[in-house]
This record gives sequence, C-alpha cells and structure tokens, in this order.
Amino acid sequence: MSVFHLSKNTSLKNTSDIDAVFKNGEKISSKLISLYYVESKNKKMKVAFSVGKKSHSLASTRNKLKRLMKESFRLNVNNYLNSDLKFSLVFVYFSSKEEPYKSVEDSIKFLLLSFKNKLPS
Repeated sequence: MSVFHLSKNTSLKNTSDIDAVFKNGEKISSKLISLYYVESKNKKMKVAFSVGKKSHSLASTRNKLKRLMKESFRLNVNNYLNSDLKFSLVFVYFSSKEEPYKSVEDSIKFLLLSFKNKLPS
C-alpha cells in the first residue's frame, strides 16, 4: 500500500470528469459533507473538494472549509483506503454553518469508512 499525497496529479480538475462523477456516480452523506464517487479510467485516485457559494458567500470562508476538508482527508485517507484505487472522489460541504475542524474530520472519517465498506473486496 502506497501513501496518498494531495498534489496536482491527484487533484480532479477537469470539468467533464467532475460532471461525470455527479451524473454517473454514487453518493454517501454525513451530517456536513457528501461524497460522490465513480470508478474512473485513470490509474490513480483523484479527489476534488467543493463548498457551495449559496451557503457560504465569502470566498475566504469557502477556502477555509476546503482547507479543513483537504487536511482531514490527507491525514486519514491512508488509514481507510488504498491509494491504488481507481476512483474519482468529490467531497461537497453542504452545511450552512461553518463547523470546527473536529466536526469536519469526523465527517470525513465517516465518509471514508462508509466508502471503504461499499467497495467490493
């Protein structure tokens, strides 16, 4: 099992790929965050993080929430998933309140564990 790093190579940036995740993918939700995922043709797992503009109008707030999600994902992904998985993942923060790091981390852990349990063995 190799270690997963958030970088340009593991970032899901192509709009058509992101649209495919929302259109063809499956969804898991926690109380703060939803995870959309679909099996991809890429050799590596790719990840994107999103915070809605309607619920958080300030860019600084959206950026902070994305940083919190990225950091909790980075610290916990190796405990739950193998980085060799060929999936595209999109984490969407949908809560209208700005939650502390611990709540975001608990939601990310819950989503990673749920995703791991849905994977075929």
